Amino acid sequence: MLRRLALLASVALVPAAAHGQATSRDTARTTPVVVTATRSAVALDRVPAAVTVVTGAQLRAQGITTVADALRQVPGVALAQSGSYGTATSLFIRGGESKFTKVLVDGVPVNEAGGAFDFSTLTTDNVERIEVVRGPASVLYGSDAVAGVVQIFTRRGTRGANADLVARGGSFGSADVEASARGAATPGSSVIDWSVGAARHSTDGYQAFNSRFANGSASGLLRAARGPADAALSIRYNDIALHFPTDGSGQVVDSNAVHREDRLALGLDAGLRLSSLVTMRATLASNDVHGVTDDQPDSPGDSLGYYYDTGDRTRRRSGDLRFSLALPYASQLTFGGQVEREWEASATSSNFGHNGFTASRRTSGAYAQLLLEPTDRYAATVGGRYEHNERFGDFLAWRGGASVRVASRTRIRASAGTAFREPTFLENYGSDFVIGNPSLQPEHSFSVDAGVEQTLGDAVTLGATWFANSFRDLIDYVYSATEPNYVNLARTRSSGVELEGRAELPAGLHADAAMTYLDARVVNPGASTASASVFAPDARLLRRPMHTLDAGVGVRTSRGALDVRVRRVGPRDDVFYAPDFSSSRVVLPAYARVDLSADLPVTPRGSRGTAALTLRVENLFDAHYTEVAGVNYGFAQADAAALRLTGYRAAPRRTLIGLRLSY
Repeated sequence: MLRRLALLASVALVPAAAHGQATSRDTARTTPVVVTATRSAVALDRVPAAVTVVTGAQLRAQGITTVADALRQVPGVALAQSGSYGTATSLFIRGGESKFTKVLVDGVPVNEAGGAFDFSTLTTDNVERIEVVRGPASVLYGSDAVAGVVQIFTRRGTRGANADLVARGGSFGSADVEASARGAATPGSSVIDWSVGAARHSTDGYQAFNSRFANGSASGLLRAARGPADAALSIRYNDIALHFPTDGSGQVVDSNAVHREDRLALGLDAGLRLSSLVTMRATLASNDVHGVTDDQPDSPGDSLGYYYDTGDRTRRRSGDLRFSLALPYASQLTFGGQVEREWEASATSSNFGHNGFTASRRTSGAYAQLLLEPTDRYAATVGGRYEHNERFGDFLAWRGGASVRVASRTRIRASAGTAFREPTFLENYGSDFVIGNPSLQPEHSFSVDAGVEQTLGDAVTLGATWFANSFRDLIDYVYSATEPNYVNLARTRSSGVELEGRAELPAGLHADAAMTYLDARVVNPGASTASASVFAPDARLLRRPMHTLDAGVGVRTSRGALDVRVRRVGPRDDVFYAPDFSSSRVVLPAYARVDLSADLPVTPRGSRGTAALTLRVENLFDAHYTEVAGVNYGFAQADAAALRLTGYRAAPRRTLIGLRLSY
C-alpha cells in the first residue's frame, strides 16, 4: 500500500522550485519575493541560489505545528529526531554537519555559538513563511551558514483586524491551542501593521512512562513606516519542558529525567532612505537561552547510575549596519559591517563531581555584495566577507551566482562559494568527560551547484539542481584522558541531485514533490580509525540517507480540503552505542510514512467569521521506524516486535481532531 501511494504521488506530480510559489498562484498568481538569499528583495524566479519557500498558509492547511516537520518537505534536507515528541532534532542540508545551518527568526540568529541548534524547539505558530537557502551563505551571515540558512518570518498584519483560534486534541494525551490576531492601520501619513500570537502544544508522549512534552510560545511583530523611514520590532518566546526516559543507548529506563528551557529572541530592524540612490539599514538582534537538565536517582535505593543536574545559559548579541546603493542597469551594491558577542556559562554537578566554564568571544566583520539585474532575463551576485574573531583570527569568504532565463519558461542558475564555522564552546572548553581544545580553528567549505527550472503553462513547475561540497578542517573527537579531545583533522565531501516540482490542477487539485539523491562520504578520517567512528575511513556520513522522497496530493475547495503526504527515506548509516559502552556501525532500514490532513467548513459560505472542523493523522499506517539507532533497532535481525521496544522509535500513528475559528 505504501509503495503504491508513493508511486502515485511521484507520478502525479513533478517537483517545485518553491512550495510558496503555488500558494501565491492560488490567489494573484504572482511570483513571491525572497530576502534571505541576498538580504534584498528578489523575485523567487530570478534569485541566483537554490531557495525553497514554505508558507504559513500551507502549514496551517496541513496542521503542521513544528518547523522540523515543515522542513521535511524541502529537497536536500534530512532530519533526525532521537525519540518521542520534543526530543533533540538535528538538520542536515546537502550532507553537511548538523552545525552547518544558520537559523534566523526575523533576522535574529538563534544558533548556539558554533552552530548547534535543536529544531524540536521551533513551532510554526504565527509564522508567515519559512525561507530555506541551500548553499554557503557566510558572506552575508558569517559563521554557521556553511550548508544553508533557514529563516522564519513572523506573520504580518493585514488591513483591518483579523483573528484565529485553533484547538485540537487526540492520541497520547496530545493537545494544541493556538490564538493569533493581526491588523493594519494608516494614521495620518504613517503605515502601521502588527500581529501577536500565543500557543501551547503538549502531549504525554508514547513511551511507557516519563515522556511528557510541553512547548508554550508567544510571538509578535510591529512594523511602522513614515516617509523615508521604517522600523520593525519582533519577539518570539518559547518555554519548553521535556521529560525523557531514555539513556544514551535508547533504553527506556529513567522515570524522572527532565529538561526545561526558555528561549527569547528579540529583533529591531530600521531603515532610512537617505536619497533616491542610498538606503541605510540598522539591525539589532538578541537571543537568550536558559536550559536546565536534571536527572537524580529514581529512588533512595538507586545507587548504580550517573546522576546530574546541568545549567546552561547562552547569549548572542549582534548589531549590523549596512548601506544599499542603487546603480545603473537596475543593479545594487550592498556593503556593511557587523559586530557580535557570544557568551555561555555551563555548570554540571554529578556524582562524579562538579564541572563548568564561562566563556565569551567577540567577532567583527565587513562584507559587500553586488546584485546585478540589468534585464528581466538575467540576475547575478558576487560578494565577499572579511571577519575577525578575537580567538580564532581572520577569515575570508566569497560567493558568486548567476541566473539566466534562456527562454520564456526556462531558467538556468549556478553558484559557488566558501563558508566557515567557528568551534562550539564545548569543543573549546570541554565538560565532565571531555577535554576542550582552545587552539581549534574554524571548519571550512567550498561548494558549487547548478540548476534548471522549467514551467509548463501556469500549472506545472519543474526543477533540478546538481550540487557538490567539500568540507575540510572538520573537528574530530580523539579519545585521551590527558590531552584535548578535539582536533581539526577530518575532511568530507558530498554531492547529489535535487528534483522538485509542483502542479496546480483544475477543480482545486494540487500536487508537489521533492526528491534528493545524496552521496556523502569521509575523505580524510583524521584521527578516526575504528569502523564505529563518526568519521570512519571511507564511510558514509551518519544519518544522511542516500535517497529521500516527499510528495503530496490534495484538493481544496469551498466545501473542504483533503491533503495526503508520503515521505520515503532510504537506508542511512548510524552508530549504535550499547549499554555496555561498546559501539558499532549499523544501517537503519528505509521507511515510508503517510500523513493525512483535512478540514470541513461548518459556516455558510461568505460569512464574515468562519469555523471549520480539522483532522490530522500522522503516520497513518503506523509504520515502525527510527531516525536514530537505539536498543533493539538497526540490525538486520530486528523484527516488528523488537521495533516496538526501542526508545528511539519514531512516533507511531497519532490522530488529532479540532476546531478552527477565524474572523
